[in-house]
Amino acid sequence: MRTRIPNVSQRPLMAGVFPVESSDALAAALLSDASRRRGARFTGEPIRIAVLDRNQLMRQAMTALLARDPRLHVVGDSCDLEQCISYATHRAAQVVLLSAEPDVATVIKQVTALAAVPLGPHVIVLNGEQQPEEVLDAFRAGAFGYLPWSASVTELIEAIEMVADGMSYVLPTTAKALATGLRTPPKAVALPESSRLDTLSARERTVLERIARGFSGPEVAEQLGITVKTVDTYRHRIHEKLGVHHRSDYVRIALDNGLLLREPHSP
Repeated sequence: MRTRIPNVSQRPLMAGVFPVESSDALAAALLSDASRRRGARFTGEPIRIAVLDRNQLMRQAMTALLARDPRLHVVGDSCDLEQCISYATHRAAQVVLLSAEPDVATVIKQVTALAAVPLGPHVIVLNGEQQPEEVLDAFRAGAFGYLPWSASVTELIEAIEMVADGMSYVLPTTAKALATGLRTPPKAVALPESSRLDTLSARERTVLERIARGFSGPEVAEQLGITVKTVDTYRHRIHEKLGVHHRSDYVRIALDNGLLLREPHSP
């Protein structure tokens, strides 16, 4: 029977507050895990893996790649979160490779759901971005590993082995970015109640929702039929009214107020 081993993601971090000590400690812990594991030899049964990616071609390519290594066994792949959870509960998947969506909120919800499965899988997030706040958000939600798509096959397999053993994994460059990129902590964000959201106009609320879903300023402008400068104006107003500073703040506010539980708000 598998036992979940606590990792650094389970250290308490206050929402919206990233002290220098916390970021440095997290980076140090991640590097420590990596240094302890490097060079370890494989023993025992193959590690059972599930792949979660909305792109069928990517899932098939990942499955074919991992199948070449006798230390690994892919028990299933899917674009559906519930199916992936089923792989964890019925096929005893130990590790889930989760390809990050453009929508940051969706990634956090997926990681949270998988981490909540009793004795469930340890999640590795695969993403093209390595923004310190997004990496921290993933670990806070319950991820055990975080890899950029630029990682090598050797690094991917090493990450799978470490995470299967209950250790955390990031590349050394990512760990250092966490330590240096968060040295100036943002101000704590008081998550607003619904009454505070009422201070936003309908268009400001729509912009907040779209940004929380991971869309860029130009993408929001195109969707709403307005200019990028106008989107920036709305973002400035949202900042003035709610005190948000980063996209992760938008995500937390939207999640806490149920804005992401429905279809995107129409322009």
